[in-house]
Amino acid sequence: MKKIVVMLSLCFLTLLSACSFGESTNQKLSNILTTIYESEADYRGVQSELVGFEKKEQTNFQRMMELTQEQKEELTKLVDETEKLLGERLTLVEKEAASIKLASDKMVDLEKLISEVKEEKEKTALKQIEEVLKNRYASYEELTAQYNSLASLQEDLYSLLIEEGSEMTSIQEKVQEVNAQNEVVQKHVEQFNELTVRLNEVKEEVFTALQDEK
Repeated sequence: MKKIVVMLSLCFLTLLSACSFGESTNQKLSNILTTIYESEADYRGVQSELVGFEKKEQTNFQRMMELTQEQKEELTKLVDETEKLLGERLTLVEKEAASIKLASDKMVDLEKLISEVKEEKEKTALKQIEEVLKNRYASYEELTAQYNSLASLQEDLYSLLIEEGSEMTSIQEKVQEVNAQNEVVQKHVEQFNELTVRLNEVKEEVFTALQDEK
């Protein structure tokens, strides 16, 4: 299972400095968006390591499925190693989630700015960014919940592989549960990625619209 994600773009920050907001509004918005981007640093920073853990875990699982109960010692060792990988993976997810939470908390500054601006077109432009940001953070929250549910099922599966008296039918059923939940996670990953792309697009659209108002 690979949780490949799209990154938030920083390029819009340089564009904002040229937009047609009043100087005060422009500077405040630039500061807010810069802070939001910087708050997601840990989220961006764990992605490569997180994918690495997922790949190792998947490789181990494939090896486990090739072993039999008669190879109990080797199987137990591999399960222990894989459970450790899962734990380290979830630690990274916690760090990732904390970073996103920190960024989403900065939304209050954008909301405050929206309430302060008087020009209706400026207010509308700011609300566009606010809406997509809110949708993106809500999507991430649901993605994380589904991802953690998947990890729980994977942990159950690993334990089942070395449990005394485990039937092959029980293992196969658990594998099906894991695969089904993985599909759910992938759909949420796609949604989150689409919203990240959309957010980057909206920033450019807002910049263009404000430029046209000059």
